[in-house]
Amino acid sequence: MNTQQQRPLQQQGEYLWSSEYVSAGHPDKLADQLSDAVLDHYLALDPDARVACETMVKGDTVYVAGEITSTAHVTEDELRALLRSTICGVGYSSNSVHFNGNSCSILFNISQQAPEINNAVGQGALVTAGDQGIMFGYATRDTPTRMPLAIYLAKLFIEEAFGGMGVRYALQPDMKSQVSLLYSGGVATSVQAVVLSMCHHPSLTLHGVREMFFDAILPHVLASVPHNIAQMFTAKTVYHINPAGTWNVGGPVSDCGLTGRKIVVDQYGADCPIGGGAFSGKDPSKVDRSAAYMARWLALRALSQQPSAESIQVQLAYAIGQAEPVSYRVYDPTTGIEYGLPDVSASQLTPGAIIDTLHLRAPIYGATARRGHFGIAPYEERGYRHYSWKPNRYGPRTGPRIAPAPLVPGAV
Repeated sequence: MNTQQQRPLQQQGEYLWSSEYVSAGHPDKLADQLSDAVLDHYLALDPDARVACETMVKGDTVYVAGEITSTAHVTEDELRALLRSTICGVGYSSNSVHFNGNSCSILFNISQQAPEINNAVGQGALVTAGDQGIMFGYATRDTPTRMPLAIYLAKLFIEEAFGGMGVRYALQPDMKSQVSLLYSGGVATSVQAVVLSMCHHPSLTLHGVREMFFDAILPHVLASVPHNIAQMFTAKTVYHINPAGTWNVGGPVSDCGLTGRKIVVDQYGADCPIGGGAFSGKDPSKVDRSAAYMARWLALRALSQQPSAESIQVQLAYAIGQAEPVSYRVYDPTTGIEYGLPDVSASQLTPGAIIDTLHLRAPIYGATARRGHFGIAPYEERGYRHYSWKPNRYGPRTGPRIAPAPLVPGAV
């Protein structure tokens, strides 16, 4: 956008705001899933396992490295079988997608957790922070999932495209999306632009990809959201569908994937600060993960208790070897109003207490790496509670605070 185009937006108090999302087949998210697959395997055998697992995927090779201390005896052959199953489950199961979980090389370099760190962290209820760090939580009334609108929509486009891969759509696992919103007076008024890049089978032309988007993906997404959000897609919304052209080769062959490189996607998009710590491959004694989940729990709980708040942001900060947070803050970033901790005290925000409250000593993390860490309804599977950091109730109102522009005729 040039300066002449920007000036009217500034004069009217309007601005554009964007967030992105990626599919489970994106190389970085694939690496996250592999790290969490290793973590889940150990936690299923030893709930007190200490795991810090990093993965790199490139070409036809997977590299797994890190530090693991556990009473469980796990062989490399076990882990290889687990990782192959995870890779194939994402959709990389044949040479036609240029990365094959059945035949790729898998290498390991794993040692035990450093004794000093292991001793400092402790066990059970005495678990302290394994490192210093800052974690954020966020919740807003603007969407049904209480996630920010831009990443909420960006995720829906990926879920529709990836969910229909190989069934409704001739697509491959690697995909990225981005949604830009037009704001006026601090609230979203319309969807300015949608970017969706999808790796696809060579039999599908670029025209076919774009036709598939407008005929199927877009209508399905619009039908899945509340009407007041669907209305934000207008005749002025611009769609960039595979804007770079044909995309037949994606995944680890074209891009190296690393654990922990999608930390903004993993959280709230561009709408909330992040502390910088990644989630995947880390057992719940790492506050990068457990305290971030608790911060979301606190934000949701505070939002439900403060009917006048449009959104809630939470910050927690920890020091290595200490149990209670060194600082915390709960406030509405739209008004600046400060709130107290909802239903808990600082003594209930120790790593050990968080682990117990949210039932985190369990093999529940693979789902988060694949489906997202936030905005998913809790459920129980095989006796384990998933997404327990979402309270059972939300506050009132879902959707943007002002009436948006009319819906494109015939869009749904």
